[in-house]
Amino acid sequence: MRRPYAQMQKLLDATQPKGRRYYWKSEYLPGIEPALCDKVMAHAERIRSPHSAVILFQLGGALNAHDDDHSAVGNRDARYVFNAGGAWEKPEDDAVNIAWAREAWDDLKAFSTGGTYINFLTEDEGPERIAAALGPALGRLAKIKRRWDPDNRFRVNRNIAPG
Repeated sequence: MRRPYAQMQKLLDATQPKGRRYYWKSEYLPGIEPALCDKVMAHAERIRSPHSAVILFQLGGALNAHDDDHSAVGNRDARYVFNAGGAWEKPEDDAVNIAWAREAWDDLKAFSTGGTYINFLTEDEGPERIAAALGPALGRLAKIKRRWDPDNRFRVNRNIAPG
């Protein structure tokens, strides 16, 4: 179903109310296979909070219709996104919920294309994950950044250093 961009941006808002604590880890996947499903179910059984979830998003269409050099979107070979989405209420539960998401992610990385969605990156992920998210486009974006932002003033989100 076609939806306006603003509507797409709000799809998950109701599932992520303000005040909860969140931590997630994600990977792009080339497909779904039985061994992956077994691991997803095993990690779903170990969820630490009723607000957490193991999610598989299907991709397709425009993402996969263009070549890698078409735009800044990387990983055009991805067909799915795996997300270990931790969500909980109390700060004292941070460690167990973050550990659950990291363990699920570590276990499922073997099925990854090697890439990820840049907006799913967490604060503790470094430049190598930005490179995994952007793929070949990173070099082009670094050149643009060097031209338009050589002092790297726009560096708060997932930073692309001026190339």
